[in-house]
Order: sequence, then structure tokens, then C-alpha cells
Amino acid sequence: MKMQPTEKAAAEPGHLPAEPTFNVRNLGSVRTGSFTQKPLTLFCGPNNTGKTWTMYSLFHGYQWLRGLAKETKEKNKDFPSLTKFNPILSKTLPELFNTSSEKLKDARFELVDYSWQTAPAPENLPAVFLMPAERNGLHLFFHELRTRRTALLHHASKEKIDVTELLRDVIRSRYAIPIARYINWLNMLSETQKSQSKDFRRFAGELKKQLAGGAYRVDRDGNIEFKPYQKKRDGKTIPTMGLHLTSSTVKSLFGLWFYLEHQAREENILMFDEPELNIHPENQRKIARLFARLVNNGLNIVISTHSDYIVREINSLIMLSQDANKHLRKKHKYKDDEILRREQVGAYLFDNHTIEPFSITSDDGIQATTFDKVIEKLNNVNDDIFYTLQEQKNTDRQ
Repeated sequence: MKMQPTEKAAAEPGHLPAEPTFNVRNLGSVRTGSFTQKPLTLFCGPNNTGKTWTMYSLFHGYQWLRGLAKETKEKNKDFPSLTKFNPILSKTLPELFNTSSEKLKDARFELVDYSWQTAPAPENLPAVFLMPAERNGLHLFFHELRTRRTALLHHASKEKIDVTELLRDVIRSRYAIPIARYINWLNMLSETQKSQSKDFRRFAGELKKQLAGGAYRVDRDGNIEFKPYQKKRDGKTIPTMGLHLTSSTVKSLFGLWFYLEHQAREENILMFDEPELNIHPENQRKIARLFARLVNNGLNIVISTHSDYIVREINSLIMLSQDANKHLRKKHKYKDDEILRREQVGAYLFDNHTIEPFSITSDDGIQATTFDKVIEKLNNVNDDIFYTLQEQKNTDRQ
């Protein structure tokens, strides 16, 4: 499902719309709102406003849809109509967040403006990969967690313990489904790396060179290692090190590198929760430009971000889309495949228990006022402190 900017139209039988719209009701902090998924979709806003909850629900919707499509195909069943599909999807939200049905009894996450004409084929639905904000810790401890679980079961088998009950408790996830799936994905690294991504592997190489500053490696036991490109002061090469010895930036980018190197395919969906974590502002700009290149090469991306740097860089990429600004692309060294048309981007403000779209124009990019207000307040406070202190110093000298 390649989300090209097109006029609203009925989807082909067995496919989702090119730019699907979703309604959200009573989901965490969100009381009401909707969003249309574009090739690049941004969720912005203060903390605790429902951005991650909404992203997780979108991830769950696609996963659940693929599973349902596979089941209907195997059993030759009719796919439920949209009026039946949405209530069932909403009913599974407690399972997604690993909580009680009572806590999410009024929550709704619904696909709108579509009627199933035939059962969608699983291969016609995009594969979705989500990188949670907890990724740094998971990159470090997933292997140890698996080892301890194995040791616990080994010792339990020698004692008079109900191993079946213990196993059920050990494997029961305490996390939301996207986090649990990411842990499972990490445990399969050595097997997954046997395949290569033909569509996006070159971007993985650029990520290593421009952002991580070194090469990742996964050994046959699933251990993650990193070899920096730079040398020591005495000219010697820095040896390969375990991921736990690397910088937070290297840890944070591992999952994105591995996905682009081994799994990403055209028309898939990448969901990235807070890509700016542990990333210097300059590299946040590079991340934004990388996202644009991935989108222009057929990968759909959804991000949740607090980064003014990422949003402003995307603004620049949109403003540079105008033919009259081609000289500015050359002046500031932007590549043609980094440029975004406004129709490719959807940006949404999560605040005051709602989801509202930001205005996006070719002249100004995303009107992300949530950042502007904070920056203006910061500048005003900083100016007041500075000039007040200057006046005090002048008074003291007199």
C-alpha cells in the first residue's frame, strides 16, 4: 500500500484507501480526534497527550487486520463489514495495552470512509515495524532477559514446581504488545539477518556512516557489537565493542539500521516513537532528511516527536519543493530525493484531549505552533533575565 498523494477515492477491492483516515475516541488522554495517514505522518504535542497510545493503536490495527485477512483467506470466510470490523478492533484495545477491559471500555479506534467489497489479501496489506521509545534499554537487556528465563525454567524442572504454571507466568508479557513484539524481534536477530533488504539497504549504509559513525554486527548468538570508524589518538583502530559500551546514540539507532539493512520493503510502514532520543540537534536534522528519502523511495513513516529540530527540518524540505527554490537546494546542499511535497505530509497536534491537524503549506511548511509558543516564552524569559542583570550591573557601577 504505497501512500501516494492522491484525491480521495474509493479503494480498490481488497485494499485499504491510499490515505486511510482513523477516528480516535476515549483512548488514554485523547477524548476525540481523527487523523489521515500520509506517506509521512507526524504526531506532535506535550507529554501525556496520547501520541504513543494512538501510534500503538495504529500499529495494532494493521497487525490485527493482517491476521484477520489471513484467517479469512485460509478458512474461505467473508471479511466483516466496516460496521462489524471497527467494534471488534476497539474491543481488542485492552489486549494491546495489556490492561483490563474495564479501563478501556469506552475506547474506540476506527477506520473510516471504507466498505470492504472483498476480503483483503494479506499480501496487499503493509507490514508494520514499530520502534518504541524504550528501545535503548531493550537493546541492552533483551539477551539477558532471555538467558535468565531459560535458567529459571531449567532449575524449576529439578524442583517440585508446577512447570506449566511457572511457564505461563514467565512468558506472560507485562508490556504493551508493540514492546513485547519488539523484544521478540530482538530475540530473532541472528535468524532475521540472513535476509537482506534490496529496497533500503543503501540507506542503512548511509545511517552507519553519517549518524552512527561505525558498523554494527550481530553474531550467531544474537549479541550486538559495534566497531567505530574513527581511530585513537595514537592512530590505532578502536576495537569492536559490545553495544553496552557504546554511546546512547549508537544504541538508539541500532534498530533502525537493522530494519533498513534486513527487512524494510517498499510500501511497508515504519513507526518511530521519539526518534530524537539521545540524538544531537544536528543529527536530528539528518534523521529528518533520512525520513524524507525513505518516504520518497516508497516507505511509509509515522513518527511521534517532541523535536522542534525535526519538524523545522521537514518544514525546510516542504518549502524547498517549489520550483522557484531550486537554487536554495543547491546552496544548502539538499538532494532532490530529500524534498517533500506538502501533500505527502500529515502533522497533528495532540493537546487538550484532542487531535487537531496542523496547517501545511508550500510557503511555510508545518504550522507547528506548539513549539513556537514554547520557544517564544523561553526567549522572553531569557531576554528578561539577561537585560535585568545588565541593568543591575550598570546600577552597581554608578
